[in-house]
Amino acid sequence: MYISLMATRTEIKISVQSRDNREIPNTSATVIKVEWDKTERTKNAARLFLIMIASTFVSIFIPILHFILVPSLFIASFVFALDKMSEKFRNEGGKGECPKCHQEFAVQPSKWGIRITNNCNHCHEDLEMFLPASS
Repeated sequence: MYISLMATRTEIKISVQSRDNREIPNTSATVIKVEWDKTERTKNAARLFLIMIASTFVSIFIPILHFILVPSLFIASFVFALDKMSEKFRNEGGKGECPKCHQEFAVQPSKWGIRITNNCNHCHEDLEMFLPASS
């Protein structure tokens, strides 16, 4: 994934709880929130769009499969570019403490949302992380 140097990175503390056993006390994790301004989002979306359109043109020369690939890649180029354009924030990953085994686990990068799901690397517990209301 391309992350621009113009992006703003912020460290945020979030609450971690078990998805299976709600009686276990919550712990905390720290994630890095990446924020792009409108010009950077436009550049990222345009770059992705051009790569997808180039793939569309390359797929013209693949016999038989081009009947499916060309229209699929052409439509997907617009869909993915619009999705990239709407992505203002992103979770770049981080570290936290598992509520069950109290070992440190890695928070996987994902889209920024109210709830992030992850698994503990050690006990494989299903975890939910909730962002603070002010984020």
